[in-house]
Amino acid sequence: MTATDMNGGATWGVGSVIGTAASIMGGHFVPFVGTALVGSVPSLLFKLVLPDSHIQGIVDLIIGQVVTVMLIYGTVQALRGRQVSVGECLSDGLKRLGPAIGVALIAGIGIAIGMVLLVVPGLILATIWAVAIPSAVVERTGVFASLSRSVDLTRERRWRSFGAILVAGLITIVIAAVIGGLAVVIGGVQSVSFAVVLWAITAISQAFSACVVATLYYNLRREKEGVGIEQIAQVFD
Repeated sequence: MTATDMNGGATWGVGSVIGTAASIMGGHFVPFVGTALVGSVPSLLFKLVLPDSHIQGIVDLIIGQVVTVMLIYGTVQALRGRQVSVGECLSDGLKRLGPAIGVALIAGIGIAIGMVLLVVPGLILATIWAVAIPSAVVERTGVFASLSRSVDLTRERRWRSFGAILVAGLITIVIAAVIGGLAVVIGGVQSVSFAVVLWAITAISQAFSACVVATLYYNLRREKEGVGIEQIAQVFD
């Protein structure tokens, strides 16, 4: 049984997206987290060099978007029942980083600004642009075309899309709070060990978020366009 079999028919919900993403994450934990660890090295270095920087959150958000680009390939392959390696995720992600990096940067910065200003605009942008990155990676559309494509795909499915993003965020927050709390007790906030633990937590969160986003993209296209996972995955063959 592949991860897509867990969803059954075309109807999907928050629970099926999270469940499928969790199944993918569990079955591909090492390559996915390994890819996220490598991709998020810039965040770790930034934290170590400028530990008190006020823009660390923005840096993490943008790097997280880039990691998502790298893991779209892995998630799509997992959805069709295939195994992937860290090397494959990195190489394919880097090949597709060009057309998707603009989407990642604009989406990341736009959501960050929206969250800082009034929160609600940030949540709205996070919802309507939820599948902009997989659209850019899979369909190779331009920056603004990918953002527009995400707006179209999530239209009339926004509450479910928002629910999937929200639940995924809450799960990662709980995990980060537990592990981060233990790291503080052991080494303190300013220690190098804490920075490394935070790097690892961030990588796990980014990997799971990428699984959720790619799974959401697949479900939206399957429901609205009748496209199967093999058709979506053909771009990687």
